Parts: sequence; structure tokens; C-alpha cells
Amino acid sequence: MMTRPTNSQNRRQAGFSIVELVVVAGLATILTAIAIPQMISQRRLTRSVAITREVLTQMRYARQLAMSQSGATPSGTLRRVAFTFQYDDTTKQIKVIGPIPAGTAALIDAGYPSNAGSSVINTTSLAQGGIATTHISSGIPTGMVSSPTAVDGINGVNLAGGKLNVTFQPDGSVIDSSGNPVDKALFIYNNQASQATASAITVRGSSGRVKIWRYTVNASNTNASNYLE
Repeated sequence: MMTRPTNSQNRRQAGFSIVELVVVAGLATILTAIAIPQMISQRRLTRSVAITREVLTQMRYARQLAMSQSGATPSGTLRRVAFTFQYDDTTKQIKVIGPIPAGTAALIDAGYPSNAGSSVINTTSLAQGGIATTHISSGIPTGMVSSPTAVDGINGVNLAGGKLNVTFQPDGSVIDSSGNPVDKALFIYNNQASQATASAITVRGSSGRVKIWRYTVNASNTNASNYLE
């Protein structure tokens, strides 16, 4: 004796109804609309983190060159040289330039940082990985909660379309034209997501220590914020 299939069995065999397909398509559209902005935001944050990492890497590279290329020559004389990290806020490029003589005289030379005998060792563009030069801004974004003006006690350099030069001496330190240790700080962010990407790179002049700091709002107190290591 054969049994007749039920209505539900007939429906399963016939496939999905138009209403069911429309509902599924609608849910997929909603989920996609929610997910895409989050993916874009995460990708922008990841690329912006890569920018500060590149700045850190090139600063440390310039310092390493200064420390490794200074020393005794085969004739026994002491060779002391310095190398300069340069950030150009107009082109959004980083250059490592050198070598130049160590000490203060090279810092006040008319050709500094491209002193006679030096050359560009490396050039790196920060506008890569989908981030345009127009998206990269220096300074502290406006409108942030309790925006600090300094990081680790170091005030940021106001570039205003200019350049930041950090010259590392043979002992790794950074000095001014008087020979005194000078601290430097570069505040940078992606202006498409200012608060989420705001960061700073600092250089402690006495030691040449380079660090990255990221802007963070205190979760328990939205009126408090800071740049944290």
C-alpha cells in the first residue's frame, strides 16, 4: 500500500517559495549593509597602524645607521657620523639621509639635512595600502575629548606643511644646535577616522629611544583621554 506524500513533503520537494527567497535575500542585504562599514573601518584602522609602524621603523633605522657606521677606521682614527630621519608633511614621505659629521656644526650648516657628502639612503611613502596622501594629517585632531598637548612630556612639532628632521648622533642621541639633548614628537592620524587612528611617535633626545603612543578614551570616564603606549 502506497502512502500519499503530505503537503510539507511536497513543499520540500518543490523547493523554496518566492516569499522565503525574498526574506532570505532581505536578511542577506541587511547583514551586508551592517558588515561592510565595519570591515571598511577595521581596514582603515589596520592601514593607519601600519603608517605609525613605518615611521617607527625608519626612525630606528636612521639611529642604527648612525651607531653602526661610527667607530674606529682601519688607520685607528675615530669616525663619527650622524644620520637624519626626515618626515615631509607635504609629500607624506619619509627619507633617511646621511651620513653627516657628528656634532652641532652639521646641524647649523646651510645645506642641512642634505649636507655635502650625504645622500638619501631610503625613501618611503606613507600613502600606500589604499591610504591617499590627503587622508594623512599631522598634529592632534580637533574635537577629541580632553585632547592632550603632549605625550610623555614631549610637545608635538607643528609642521604646517613643513618637515620634521631628527638627526641621530653616533651614541644614538638627538641634540640641538647647542649640543643639548632635544626631544621630538610627531602626532599623526588618518583624517577619515581621526579619533580611532590618532597616534604619536616620540623620540627621547638623551637616549634616542623611539616609542609609539595611541589615543585612548578612558572607558570609565569619557571626559578623560590620553595617548597610551
